Amino acid sequence: MKRIQKIIDTGLCLGCGLCETIATSKKCHMTLNQRTGFYVPIFKEKLTKDETKSILNCCPGIKVKGNGESTVWGGLKKIEEAWSKDIEIRKKASSGGVITTLAIHLLEINKVNGILHVGVNDDSYIYNSLKISRTKEEILKNMGSRYAPALIFDQLKIILDRSEEIYGLIGKPCDIAGIKNFIEEYPNYKNRIIYFLAIFCAGMPSYNGTKKVIELSGYKEEPYFLKYRGEGWPGLFEARYREHQSFKISYNDSWGKVLGKHIGLRCKICPDGIGLLADIAVGDSWDTKDGYPNFEETDGRSFVMMRTANGASLFNDAVSKNKIENKSFEMGLLAKIQSYQYDRRIYAGYRILPIQMINGFNIKFKKIGIIKLMIKANYYKGVRNALGTLKRYKKIRL
Repeated sequence: MKRIQKIIDTGLCLGCGLCETIATSKKCHMTLNQRTGFYVPIFKEKLTKDETKSILNCCPGIKVKGNGESTVWGGLKKIEEAWSKDIEIRKKASSGGVITTLAIHLLEINKVNGILHVGVNDDSYIYNSLKISRTKEEILKNMGSRYAPALIFDQLKIILDRSEEIYGLIGKPCDIAGIKNFIEEYPNYKNRIIYFLAIFCAGMPSYNGTKKVIELSGYKEEPYFLKYRGEGWPGLFEARYREHQSFKISYNDSWGKVLGKHIGLRCKICPDGIGLLADIAVGDSWDTKDGYPNFEETDGRSFVMMRTANGASLFNDAVSKNKIENKSFEMGLLAKIQSYQYDRRIYAGYRILPIQMINGFNIKFKKIGIIKLMIKANYYKGVRNALGTLKRYKKIRL
């Protein structure tokens, strides 16, 4: 129990809900911390040694286990640029609709019974949770980025135990790490989630971040609808009201100036924002301007990283059936297009080290190239990253 509490106190908890699914809601309940805007587990009863061990083995906050990737971008079968052939999906989805189209394709070719992914709660404009989509219509209803926490795995065992359905999972890289840890700990679920589709992630902002963006509207009324992007690429942040005009601001103003400043410490030291453990990882294939990503509105495009034979087969099948348009992608452009993710991977080791020492060396980020990349990195810049992480930690403690 003390080790689990230390994960929470150190700022490493991702609020994924695996604690609750392992200990059951009788002993653990995921709760939204109103001060921080993140979900955390609240323990109502003392855990057994086995429960504690299982939680620590599954926790993606402290455990990410890869396949020995030692390059910046990890293992790759193939990388291409792509977008959905469905004009509406390409427009409404966050970045060309590739993930949405692949999810629909999995259902249509009967590879899975349902897709596990995040969507907004039916009775809320802001709060997110795990959705199980079994039809194209359900996937379309829940498509799009949700730049805020989500209760995603708190009911996982209940979902898997109540039927024999087979699923595909769309999630952040840490969600996929959590599921892979869970399946390793509970191998009886091994063949129940068979496709892992990752979205590149720059960090998970708290709900406080979303509320800060909404406050820029100047309205006291709460919106009834909210989207973070989409309806274009990257698309506008939009809040809709019953008594006022819709409030809209650019992706750069919402993410760049507000949401990105409300990311938790665990995201700041993340060793994998690029889906190293996924079958397919997808990111925005931004145009660049003066060496930096250009966020001017245009038609959505993604680069698609096929990391496994399973992923490559799925993508190629969707292309062959005219669901996805693709073209070759120049790997050398990736460091410019995704400069944040490039630096994040290179300097992850320097950011992790001080928190590792504070946390009692409980962090287990293995076989994802951290040490090799750390050695290749600029030493001076690495030390600055380490000191910056310490400052963030002290701020959290205060």
